[in-house]
Amino acid sequence: MSTPSRPVATAASLIVLLALAAGGCRGTDDVSGPPEPSPSPTAAAPAPKPLRTTTTVGTVTGRLARQDRARVAAAAGEVVDRWFDAAYVGGNYPRRAFDDAFPGFTPGARARALADREVMSNRELGRRIEGVAASRRKVRVDVLAVRGRAVGLTARFVLGFATAGKLEREREVRGRLLLTRTTNGWKVFGYDASLGGGR
Repeated sequence: MSTPSRPVATAASLIVLLALAAGGCRGTDDVSGPPEPSPSPTAAAPAPKPLRTTTTVGTVTGRLARQDRARVAAAAGEVVDRWFDAAYVGGNYPRRAFDDAFPGFTPGARARALADREVMSNRELGRRIEGVAASRRKVRVDVLAVRGRAVGLTARFVLGFATAGKLEREREVRGRLLLTRTTNGWKVFGYDASLGGGR
């Protein structure tokens, strides 16, 4: 829910092909750790390491071996990661084009995401910033299994990041991606996302 001081944009494109479990993700964990010590005046501070995505298994509907749960969750996490990097965190800034921001999406989902790229990417800020640093990358994967095989996944995600340059903003995108198995691996066929933070 948005407030006057924290505008939120939303985008949704859901195709009801799979009856996926709707277990909610109520994560309250904080990825921030203790403050780093200040560098000494004579030593340059090391460049911070890129934040890695934490991927966990959520609700599993149907029977699926534990090792297979972990495997499909990792596969879904990789799809979400590629989108995070292509649409928000990676790339050279300032930038105008975000046509390549949706790897791992089906053609139909990619076309809809391009229409929603004000939310589904950094297109709104891309020309006014010089860099992006992620502060939170979380993915929880719900699994639908039939006869011991995963047939549908729901990746519930949250990505927090800060922009640098002329326009400094703290932003957060959260929602879910719906994935289906294809001959080329898991692909996003639908999504529901919201983007909040300063504009």
